[in-house]
Amino acid sequence: MKIGYACTPLMVPYKTTRKLTLSNYSEEKVSLLIKENLEDLYSILYYNNSKNINFFRISSDVIPLGSHPINNYNWWDNNKNLLDKIGSYIKTNNIRVSMHPGQYTLLNSPKKEVVEKSICDLKFHCKFLDSLNLPSSHKIVLHVGGVYGNKKSAIERFITEYNNLDNNIKKRLIIENDERFFSIYDLLEIYTKCKVPIVFDNLHYECYGDTSMSISELLPLIQRTWKKDDGDMKVHYSIQDITKKSGAHSPTIFIDNFLAYINNYDFSNIDIMLEVKDKEVSAIKAINSINYLNNNFSYIDYLNEIQAYQLFVLEKYDYSGISKLKDIKPQNNFLKLYTFIDSLIYEEYNEVSFRRALNQGFESIRKDLNSKEINHYNKNYKDQSYSKCKEYLKKLSDKYNLPLNNTYYFIY
Repeated sequence: MKIGYACTPLMVPYKTTRKLTLSNYSEEKVSLLIKENLEDLYSILYYNNSKNINFFRISSDVIPLGSHPINNYNWWDNNKNLLDKIGSYIKTNNIRVSMHPGQYTLLNSPKKEVVEKSICDLKFHCKFLDSLNLPSSHKIVLHVGGVYGNKKSAIERFITEYNNLDNNIKKRLIIENDERFFSIYDLLEIYTKCKVPIVFDNLHYECYGDTSMSISELLPLIQRTWKKDDGDMKVHYSIQDITKKSGAHSPTIFIDNFLAYINNYDFSNIDIMLEVKDKEVSAIKAINSINYLNNNFSYIDYLNEIQAYQLFVLEKYDYSGISKLKDIKPQNNFLKLYTFIDSLIYEEYNEVSFRRALNQGFESIRKDLNSKEINHYNKNYKDQSYSKCKEYLKKLSDKYNLPLNNTYYFIY
């Protein structure tokens, strides 16, 4: 089992989402952005590997305007050494990557020009994964598309267009159930006509409304859609944000829910992509919890997690929360730690506790600041602009690469 997250980590300053507008396009600009994105992609993979995160979704923006006709830049040859380095690192460290084209990539559109653009976009995504010399187990995820007033015809168009795709695309493409148009049952029916592997999204399944089959009943059916060359089946895991509209991803995974989910079935040969707001923080939580249950956890990792959550706990719970952390610490129990943290996620901020955490964070970096920066913080604090104070602490921590950035204080 590999556990991963999508696109952009929160705890390190790397990103692969530098974009370019059509009006600003030039070969010089796009070549620079591509190089920066690829360098950061390598850094993200290296960082992930240090955290035992061996599954990652690469942003489609890694090559700005990658499928647009304006972009004639030969990025695959001009960055061959860097692409080879990334691909080699992925394979050497048994990392799995995927990509997920956006909502405008629609194979079943009734408009020919939309389908043609969608196929170009899929070719670009394949070209990128091919440029890393990765096998077909590194996948491209796509939704079936829209209904366009006639679901049966929409399904038939998808099947026709899929069957006409180049084999290079078909060997990478997998389809995901959505929360509005195409259920997991629709996808299983589509599979009978074109043999496209299916990625199961549990939140979409719940939001769609037809949950007549249990997860333990569904997953064996879905797993059969995957061939040996496709690699291990992958699923998307998320839960509903209770403060937002249906389908919105929660701020974090809740460890009790996650462990209950994976206890539904044998997940030892299934890779899980977490779709969650706190990105790698949830991946670390899931990995540590599974390792703990397997009696294979690191005490250093345990202490680091407690330290990383301290200001978050102080901000949400006050000093009695810190006492709870101290009580949990000698138990060496990741599950108790994460269950306690999860209980605070939806708690409202208490202004007194918020200020205490703010001042403790400020005092931890004061020695690294100049007088102008200290005065600016104090002015905002005096004006009771506490949110601005926290934003400023984040800005300063980024500027000087301070240890405060190694905590989860700025994540929630």
